[in-house]
Amino acid sequence: MNTNQNVISMEGYKRSLVYLFDIKNTKIAAKKLLEMGDEQKELGNHEEARKKYVVALEVYRDEKNILGEALALKSIGDLCKMENGYPKARKYYWQALNKANMVGNRYMETNILHCISCCYQSEGSIEEAATILNKINELNLDKNQSKHKQQQSVLINSHKINKLKNKFYNISPTRYQAIGLIGYTLIMLFAEIATNYYSTTWGIIIEFLLIISLLINSISTKSVKFSYLLQAMILLPLIRIMSSITVTGINPIYHMVLLTVPIMGAAAILIKNQNISRKKVGLTFENFPLQLIFGLSGIAFGVMEYLIIKPAVIMPDLNPFIPSNLINMALASLIIVISTGLLQGLIFRGIIQRLAEPILGNELGLVFASILFTFLSVGWNTPLNVAFVFLISLYYGYIFQKSRSILGIGISLGLCNVVFYLIMPF
Repeated sequence: MNTNQNVISMEGYKRSLVYLFDIKNTKIAAKKLLEMGDEQKELGNHEEARKKYVVALEVYRDEKNILGEALALKSIGDLCKMENGYPKARKYYWQALNKANMVGNRYMETNILHCISCCYQSEGSIEEAATILNKINELNLDKNQSKHKQQQSVLINSHKINKLKNKFYNISPTRYQAIGLIGYTLIMLFAEIATNYYSTTWGIIIEFLLIISLLINSISTKSVKFSYLLQAMILLPLIRIMSSITVTGINPIYHMVLLTVPIMGAAAILIKNQNISRKKVGLTFENFPLQLIFGLSGIAFGVMEYLIIKPAVIMPDLNPFIPSNLINMALASLIIVISTGLLQGLIFRGIIQRLAEPILGNELGLVFASILFTFLSVGWNTPLNVAFVFLISLYYGYIFQKSRSILGIGISLGLCNVVFYLIMPF
């Protein structure tokens, strides 16, 4: 349909809408609104299309027309997908899927699941895309559909899943992505060295410039999955900047809380903007007993790290061997487990490693996240400790790939720091 025909059609729709609302035929009016939205989408007027879809959605809600709501939500999702807004698109698709499930429309469910899978593929989340395709095979198709057709549909989906799995096992970064990640990694290392051994001021300046560069690059890159990873890497210079802030006259434990809150807030905003599920970042209690047992390994790691560095007592008022200190010791330990263990597990495993794997592959993604984590130990001025932290980090990364949970990792990291800072020095 050419532009003139579209304009004429839109004028006709508008006149029809006025008439339909006048005679209170809101069901047909909502359908016309969806059609008008499609027309505007073809014309490239996305904002106008979105307005039409939203009004149609409200009309369907007022009429308690669940299938209509599903259609409107899917239309909004399609528009977001066209604009490469994949997290928003998935959000609307999931809402549409729930509505379609309520009315038992299996064909619409299948169609929406395909759309969600396409979003995940565009974002580089191959595992999630394959999982969604598996759900399509699990759907009970319409009873009127022949058994042969059902088998054919399952075979087609199985073929797609196998292609996705092959794609996942053969992931490699583009030259532009590889150079970019190597460059940013070296700059982060340089900033850490500058902060710890030369000038804190210059180190913070480099970190600020790094944040600006990552932000600009994440906006300008055409690769959605690379953009996601660059956005996540902004958290690392933010951690260093926040940890460089000193507040006199405050207990080191409470100081840790003040520094943790902004970083945790930034991580939460990132997760929300990328529409990453709680399960995807590893915030799950599955296999809790096993995770807890694994978390206890942090006690041994803390002892080993102390024997390598042997730091001085930094909180003399928290001697764990004095009974009156037990309550304060328990509170301090809880703060350390949350502020260092769970937060670092979330950032380095649930976010950075998870976003690096679709670009670098499982092995390199694990190594990349481990290298970035090891940079936090550069300031101890002991090469043996840097090597120790790197090996432990590889271990944590491997556990994350097997369990897809940060719970055990967070507890282990937290207990390691509790033993290292609060127990062993005494």
